[in-house]
Amino acid sequence: MRIKDIADALHLSVSTVSKALNGGFDVSPETKEQVLKYAKENGYKSRDERLKVKSIRRLCVLFDNAVDSKSNIFIPLSLAFAEAARVNNFETITRPISDVTPSYEKFMINNNYDGAFIVGLNYTSPFFKELETTKIPTVLYDNILNGEKVSTITNDNINTIQRLVTLLAKSGHKKIGFIHADKQSFVANERYAGYIIGLMMNNIEYNPEYVFYGSFSEASGFEASEFFAQRDVTAVVCSSDIIAVGFINGIERFHMTVPKDISVTGYDDLEISRYIKPPLTTIRQDLELIGERAYYLLTSLMMNRASQRIVVDGDIIVRSSVSVPRKDNE
Repeated sequence: MRIKDIADALHLSVSTVSKALNGGFDVSPETKEQVLKYAKENGYKSRDERLKVKSIRRLCVLFDNAVDSKSNIFIPLSLAFAEAARVNNFETITRPISDVTPSYEKFMINNNYDGAFIVGLNYTSPFFKELETTKIPTVLYDNILNGEKVSTITNDNINTIQRLVTLLAKSGHKKIGFIHADKQSFVANERYAGYIIGLMMNNIEYNPEYVFYGSFSEASGFEASEFFAQRDVTAVVCSSDIIAVGFINGIERFHMTVPKDISVTGYDDLEISRYIKPPLTTIRQDLELIGERAYYLLTSLMMNRASQRIVVDGDIIVRSSVSVPRKDNE
């Protein structure tokens, strides 16, 4: 039974019946009761109910297999997404983005996937532009794209990095460097913007010589340590924890230690950030919450609801990798 069938039977408009079934406030209690009673007696099921009672369906989590495996961001995200899907009778398959051929649409249809959660997509992906017109329900993590069937869930990257820069400034740092992870990545560029805004808000002049361009990898942080060892920065903001790990390990080659000679911050609050020496000051993402919300965003799209953008805030976790700058470095 369709909404139109109920409307015809009760001599009401389709919009009135739809509002009554969905708890609209601009429908009288009498009309709402009449519609709900007729719908129940005649076996009408809402989209939510129809989605839930269908046999197991397949969802796909696509991840960037080029990202350093030690970062582990994908693991809690995908596990939380898959668990939310499982209790609602969905099967979740994880695949690397590189598997998407010959096109996103054909890949999803050929593999019988009803929707996808994509982690790690950047502007250079061959199917990035395709997502603007896709009819496949899709949720992007830490990315922005205008599409009728594309919702996004992102961290508050700009605000959280700005707060980290402020933390360093309040500790006395005026020469603050930044490790940029990927010029083609939305999340990396947002964090870079947060760094610049943080400097401006603390009346610190931006110096392009204090920015290192690398990737989301431990090797990039290790390489950046040599770059910053040759500059007079007193603190470095890293785009991720795994970059910070590489930096801390690499800076020792130049007889420098963290935080005595240079302070360091990360982003993500991965498990390793608690155990590296010194423990890392960072931004904690609630990856389990993000993964769960991504599932509900996806099923909302599958029920033909409007696309959405959700922004999730992060918390500063202060540990031992930040201290006041040395007197001779100020």
